[in-house]
Amino acid sequence: PHCTGLAPNPQPSYAGGSGKTTLAKLLFNRLAPHFQHSAFIELQHDVRIGNQQLGDLLGQLGVESNRHASATGLLSMLDKYVCNKAVLVVVDNVWTSEHLDQLLPRRFGPGSRVIITSRSSEVTSSWWQQVMRSEPTLILSCAEGDV
Repeated sequence: PHCTGLAPNPQPSYAGGSGKTTLAKLLFNRLAPHFQHSAFIELQHDVRIGNQQLGDLLGQLGVESNRHASATGLLSMLDKYVCNKAVLVVVDNVWTSEHLDQLLPRRFGPGSRVIITSRSSEVTSSWWQQVMRSEPTLILSCAEGDV
């Protein structure tokens, strides 16, 4: 797939209220019709990624999941589902890189796009570097700076 994106930049500051969520929703609404499946996940500051968030993500992508499956099982199901499909996934308001590790697979199908908003460039740059080194086909098209 074609890689497009903005590398994380530590200089800008993106405090709450700077329009990250509004921009992410606008992009999602405009881009979603061009993908086989799409999902918009908005995280809360104190969220602990688990079955609820993974189940929501799978559900938005059109996958029926077992409510009693473990988070690991749900992530495995997500990995298998998105590896050969063009999907759009927006993860809004990410507070830690662990959120991304626990919520997103490492491989997406050709043409997929992932948009991530965060107040911290450490979150996005850590994940960007880790994933881009191991999987150059993964797309990260939005990263933001520190508060």
